[in-house]
Amino acid sequence: MLKPQTFLTASLDPYAQRITMGVSYLGGMLMLPLLFAYLSNLRWDGLLITTVFALSLAAVLVLAYAAAPTAYLIDDQHLTIRRRWWRSLKIPLKQVSGVSLATTLSDIPRSGLRFAFNPGLFGYQGPFRLQPYGRVFFLATSREHLVAVARGVTPPLIISPARPRAFIEALNEQRLKAQQPAS
Repeated sequence: MLKPQTFLTASLDPYAQRITMGVSYLGGMLMLPLLFAYLSNLRWDGLLITTVFALSLAAVLVLAYAAAPTAYLIDDQHLTIRRRWWRSLKIPLKQVSGVSLATTLSDIPRSGLRFAFNPGLFGYQGPFRLQPYGRVFFLATSREHLVAVARGVTPPLIISPARPRAFIEALNEQRLKAQQPAS
């Protein structure tokens, strides 16, 4: 058994940074009327609406942060995707049928249609339906470092290691070792 190879995720791309910061600022600005009302000792029931909306945005931000990938590990049997606060996702190497750069997907989310979880808060996470490519599952942080991992009948997994070419080389090497019969 070899020591697992660890590949860190790429840092957030400028689009994901703008989306994350924009939602954070919006939530903060929605809390300002409550702060001013508190400081001036005013009571107004309408403040409840902005407060609930701001707290909802905060909950979405926390969930997106919790699910954001932090590292990709390749060991003898699995590709493991570590996430901040959620459990790691393990993909058996026997399910991986191919891996390649996915630079053609770098124009998402403009050309793709997202139909679940997260289009840019702390990265891109969840199932997407991309116009020319069909269904894919993202656990990525940067559109400039995308790698596609084909998994048989399930939708391809799109990830973003900081060093995509080294990751592809290491994963392909480990897949070949896993396919060889034990002697």
